[in-house]
Amino acid sequence: MPIPRKTIKIDLSSAKPTELTPDVLQKQLNNIGLTCKYTDKKMLAKFISEVESTIPDGLIQTYKILKPTEKGEIRIKGLVGDWTESSVGNWEPDSTALGYAADLEYLIYAEHFDWLRANRPSFTGTYDHEKFVRRYDSVDAIKDAFTSLAVTASSALIKGLNKDSIKSVFSNAISPLNDASAKDYNKKDSRVVFLVENYDPIKKEADAIGVLAVDWHLIIKDYKEKKEAMKHDTTLTVDARAVLYSDLNVMNADLAAAKAHFKGNAFGGKGGQLDGIPVKDTTVEIYDQRPPADAAAFRKSLPLAADSQKAQVLVLFSPDLQNIGSIDNTHSKATSSYAKSVTTGFIFSSTQKIDIGATFEAGVVLVKGKFTVGFSISFTEQYSTATTETINFTVPPGEKAFTYQGTLRSQILEYDPATDLYHYKAESRFLTPIMATTQEPIASGAKAQIVR
Repeated sequence: MPIPRKTIKIDLSSAKPTELTPDVLQKQLNNIGLTCKYTDKKMLAKFISEVESTIPDGLIQTYKILKPTEKGEIRIKGLVGDWTESSVGNWEPDSTALGYAADLEYLIYAEHFDWLRANRPSFTGTYDHEKFVRRYDSVDAIKDAFTSLAVTASSALIKGLNKDSIKSVFSNAISPLNDASAKDYNKKDSRVVFLVENYDPIKKEADAIGVLAVDWHLIIKDYKEKKEAMKHDTTLTVDARAVLYSDLNVMNADLAAAKAHFKGNAFGGKGGQLDGIPVKDTTVEIYDQRPPADAAAFRKSLPLAADSQKAQVLVLFSPDLQNIGSIDNTHSKATSSYAKSVTTGFIFSSTQKIDIGATFEAGVVLVKGKFTVGFSISFTEQYSTATTETINFTVPPGEKAFTYQGTLRSQILEYDPATDLYHYKAESRFLTPIMATTQEPIASGAKAQIVR
């Protein structure tokens, strides 16, 4: 029997992609101050035809094309970024498709995308960067910009982007400057494009869904100057990121891994449409006891570097103090000292290995008996392997000292996208670098409690 072909359910309606017409292009060029003979509609029809002849025709189609909102435009609800509809693609979605859009927006955001490429061997995202530097007259510079944008965007997808979709994506690429008196045309812009492959409108299913992000920066020096035969220095920088999923389980695994790493406050950093959104949260929670195996615990725990489709975190719980030595120097007139070998890091009962891929912080205040101690730990790569070092303790004459080391229990929590379930795996102890001494021993059987 043949292996059943996996498909993705999505409800789309056929649409007519937005075209770049001479009228539309003339208006764009006039809006940025270009009104020379080359912006005549007959010339622009030839311009458009020449650009279209250079655009490759791929297999991937589009179901939503977004651009950053301008003043007065209404942003699309359900997405983090300030996006509005830019133009029409091959298909129009219903609410189900927009649901995918929120997850795809998360995955294509540059910092999330770059982390997935660097840390998830199974992540299939592709990236292309191009920089074009030429000398043209103003309109030729824009014509070449259209072509370069189209080719770079399509090349980010292995199967290429449908030609009608490409034309729609860049049908309004020449946007006005904020300063109409500017000497140079210097404009950054971007598009987020939701993708669909081999959509069947009868069965309402596709072979794959995905997302493409294109960011560009076009500079044309002295672009309004109209001296005969004048050439303008032109620079176009294009960055394109894309990912396609033929299996929602794979997408969910990438999402889980990224959300665990970036915690609750993703879309951090400066630049683009997301300024002002909180930067990445690098804190993890220490629980008083092991929490249920669920999404909440997964998001608040220590992310581990991924080596498979399944995403893993390390849940931290049950902080405690263990005695590692004591000196009773009450009957001596001399200072007493001793050395102790102390191990720090995660200790598994099996040969389990972990890989902490970034630095995260955790902290609690613990009370045990009459003793209060603060746990403040920075989890770094060094704790992926347990290490042992010698620590020296000194007690003055007439004093006693009881030395304790902070400990945590920990257990790997794994997300399985195939079942959409969370499972606890190997358990370990974390021997912290936190050392504390008391004059009196902590009562045997005293229970440790987190007070904050």
